[in-house]
Amino acid sequence: MDGDDYRRTGHRERLRERFLHGAASSRTDTALLELLLTFSIPRHDVQPLAEALLARFGDLNQVLAADPSALRAVDGVEVHLTTLLKLVDHICQARSGSRPASGPQEHPGAVVAPTPAQTAPRLPEAGSVTIPLAQSEMPLDLPGQSELPLAQKAPAVRERKTIQDVLLAEGLLALKLAHEAKTPDEIQEVLVKRLGQNSMETRRRYAQSIMRWFFPDGLNGLLPRVWLAYQDEAIALDLLRWSYLSQESIMGRCVAEALFPCETGLVIPATYFDKYLQDHLGEPASEKTRKRLKTNLKKLGFLERAKGKPDRLLPVVPLKTSFLILLHHLFAAKAVRTVELRNLVTNPFWKFLGYKSEDALRALLREADGAGLVGKYVVADQLEQVTTCFTLDEFMERRARL
Repeated sequence: MDGDDYRRTGHRERLRERFLHGAASSRTDTALLELLLTFSIPRHDVQPLAEALLARFGDLNQVLAADPSALRAVDGVEVHLTTLLKLVDHICQARSGSRPASGPQEHPGAVVAPTPAQTAPRLPEAGSVTIPLAQSEMPLDLPGQSELPLAQKAPAVRERKTIQDVLLAEGLLALKLAHEAKTPDEIQEVLVKRLGQNSMETRRRYAQSIMRWFFPDGLNGLLPRVWLAYQDEAIALDLLRWSYLSQESIMGRCVAEALFPCETGLVIPATYFDKYLQDHLGEPASEKTRKRLKTNLKKLGFLERAKGKPDRLLPVVPLKTSFLILLHHLFAAKAVRTVELRNLVTNPFWKFLGYKSEDALRALLREADGAGLVGKYVVADQLEQVTTCFTLDEFMERRARL
């Protein structure tokens, strides 16, 4: 038992009693998460961890909905706690009726890479929209083409049903200004003054979104630290894209699930995005939401849009260093780790960066191994894994590049 526990003797009992008696103070996100953590972490003050999780993901719903690998990246979160949080998330979703109570599940709000069974071609259902996998402008209903039906998704009860303009240039500005601020509130007020929109209300809303998307872990979080270490706009833009897609589940799922299986250069019919939005929102999306989805995909670099021409999927070419930074952030933030490739690819961060195949990751890891930026990349006896040789801090202190 640590010193805080001695000072907080009886604190856990008070948490339980307040909750069971329905006290208003027991219904805050912090109090609820703190109580939940006590069932997985004995004899330690768990309030700092509860606050860290809420600071990282935003609120209790997003903590529960987070991808397991993202949860494990938070210092202090081990496998037992990750299992507990995902179990509670599953029970909440099953009881809400948003999905069956058994069988393979996805949690709303998190972006999950599709399993091979989900991405395998199958016969399209009546009325479904299909996309040919080969690069082609041929009509989608021609016979003989390999087809990819858009996966059917249960409506997500916690899904935000609106999409805000992505603000990459503004996010880059915020990173450059962050070192001058002492608190998140201070940088937010600076942004309100510096943003170019005429409406004060719009500037405040945009500043809040920038903080939520790009500073979820505070002014000393990943993106500000990367900017200070590298001062490289290309790396910063890669990580801004990743962070935005990680925070905005509608956009993130669109990239990881709807666009990822499609070949670069493919012409995308407008109805494909309409079907995607309806499947994920549980209802037809508004015209504004449909338009903003495609506009944001263009700003993120995934979609070519021109008046009078069909939308076309573009290649996004990230820097290899950006991948290695996120590899260390997500899997080896505090200590050298060995990660199986099959576990690494379940986190969609590499899809958010713009990689289109696992083979591209293998080539990158082999190159990083040869450059001494990872400990070793090994393929043997059907076991494929990478071992880091630096923590995230060590990697950035060296300003390592590939």
